[in-house]
This record gives sequence, structure tokens and C-alpha cells, in this order.
Amino acid sequence: MTLLPVFLHIESSPNLQESQAFQQYIGLAPQLMQQYGGVPIASYDVEEALDGGRSPKAFVVVSFPDREAIYAFFNDPAYQAIIPLRDKAFAHLRFFITSERI
Repeated sequence: MTLLPVFLHIESSPNLQESQAFQQYIGLAPQLMQQYGGVPIASYDVEEALDGGRSPKAFVVVSFPDREAIYAFFNDPAYQAIIPLRDKAFAHLRFFITSERI
């Protein structure tokens, strides 16, 4: 059986009034992700929402070895401790777990 990576897709819009909190969060979160095998593989700026709705400013894709690694990252006490900083740093932030289909 082939094990495929699992991906964490992140859609985000920084809170422009909280640039210091944003810089602090992005300085901490990627290091914690790496402890669980998280490897950033793509980052995209959103240019336009075709449905006319509000769109996030960016999408980031992070590969993890498995779903459990993503849960472990989110449940890590060090990550839990920076959630208030995360919530301050972003006007919009959503996380999605996805996987490839064969």
C-alpha cells in the first residue's frame, strides 16, 4: 500500500492593523509545523474571487506525513499557546486537511 502525504491547506488574510502579531506568528508556527514533519510546498497570492465574494489574500499548502501529524501539531501545547497571537494576526484564517486520490 502506498502512503500518500496529507496536506494542510491554509487560506488567510492578515489583519493589517496587527502586523507585529502577524510577524511573530509566522516566525513561530512554521517551526512548530516542522517538528511534526510539516513541509511548506506552495504559497499563492489570491488575485481575484470569481464568484464576486470576498476572498482570502493567500493560500498556503503544507505537506505532512499523515493526518495524525497535523492533529499533533494543532494540539501541541506550544501551538495552543500562540493561538491568541494567531487570532489577533489574521482577519481571516481557515485550515483544511486534504489528501490525494489515486
